[in-house]
Parts: sequence; C-alpha cells; structure tokens
Amino acid sequence: MGFSDSQHLRKMTAGACMLLAPLLFLVAFVVSPELETNAGKQLSVAADHVDRFYLANLLAMIGLMLVVPAVLGIMHMVRERRPAYSGLGGALTLIGVFASLVGQGVAFVMWEMARNGADSAANTAVIHGVLHDAGTVLPIYILGFVGAVGAVVLGAGVYLARVVDWWMALLFAAGVVCINVAFPAGLLALAIVGSALMLVGLGSMGLMVLRESDADWEHTPDYRGMRPAAGMS
Repeated sequence: MGFSDSQHLRKMTAGACMLLAPLLFLVAFVVSPELETNAGKQLSVAADHVDRFYLANLLAMIGLMLVVPAVLGIMHMVRERRPAYSGLGGALTLIGVFASLVGQGVAFVMWEMARNGADSAANTAVIHGVLHDAGTVLPIYILGFVGAVGAVVLGAGVYLARVVDWWMALLFAAGVVCINVAFPAGLLALAIVGSALMLVGLGSMGLMVLRESDADWEHTPDYRGMRPAAGMS
C-alpha cells in the first residue's frame, strides 16, 4: 500500500472506532440487567438474566477493544499542537481501557458461575473477594479511574489544540467519567447516560474524521467554526 492508502486506512479505522465504541457501550448498558455492588445479588441477577448478562458484557468488551484505535486516533490529532496532552492523556486512557478489560474477564467468570449454581456460597465468596479485596480492586477499579483521568486530559488536549469544538471534548470526557463511576456505584442509569454523552462527543469526532481529507488527517487543521466555551477566551 502506498503512503496515501495507509493514511486513509488509519483515518477510516480511527474515525469508525470513535463512532462504534460508544455506540456499543450504549447498546450494552441498555441490554444489561441491573448492576449490584453486592456479590451475591449480582450473581443472582446474572442467573436470572443469563443471556442478557452475557450479551451486555460481550458488547462492552468489543467496545473496549475499539476504544484503543479511537484513542490512538485522538492522540494523532493532538500530537502536533499539544504533544504532552497527547502522550500523557493517551497513555492514562489506555491503562484504564486495559484495566476495564480485566473487569470484563471477571464478568465472564461471573456469567459462568451464574449458569452453574449462582446461589453457591463459594461462588459468592470468590466474587466478593475479587470485587472488594485490595489486591484486585487496584487493577479493576483504581486503574479504571486512571483511564477516566486520561480521558479528561485528552479532552482538554483536543480542545486546546483547536481540533474539535468544546462540546465534543466535554461530552467525551464527561461520558468516560460517568461510566467509570457507574460500575463501582452500581448505577446502571449513570452508565447509560455516560455512554450517550460519549456517543455524542466522541461519535461527533469520529464523523468529522471520516469526512475529512487524508491531508487534513495528517495535519489536523483548526476546527471550522471553533468557538470558545462560555467564560473562556
């Protein structure tokens, strides 16, 4: 493939993933049964809705995978004007994505348990330990919040670099934060709201990337119609 072809492929991949990742999250959370902070209750919910629980977590896992090229695309857009925001924000966000994938692994273990005796005291004890012991809380939840911090940094970067309008950056960052708060708090409605915000913000960035030329993708120009947020110069 020539240079232009490879640039076009990277552009289309990044733009499509920016759009599809939050869309999959939204569908996953709408399909998902209730979230519970208690291990026994969550196992019971999974047992009562085995298929929905599996489908929701499968969609969320695919969405997380698509976030990786989406984040790399945002880093590419910011790299020339705000390289520090690109590198730091991208790195922290990807750490959070990989931590969230660990959490998805736990969800699939929970699904398997739900299919084979969700009321088992041993199963409940194992899941409780995974969700609350210090050794597992760090990689599942704490590092997930690191990803939320990274999204805020990336959101600030794309705005300060003048490559997107302020509301795209704000909704993207706010959506990621809402999703990361929703799971440890057991608030499914907040996860739905967060994914919807992320879809509007990140999805709009994706549509912009898909529509722009390969030359604009290589050296992202000022966002056309760029205007400051209220109170900002």
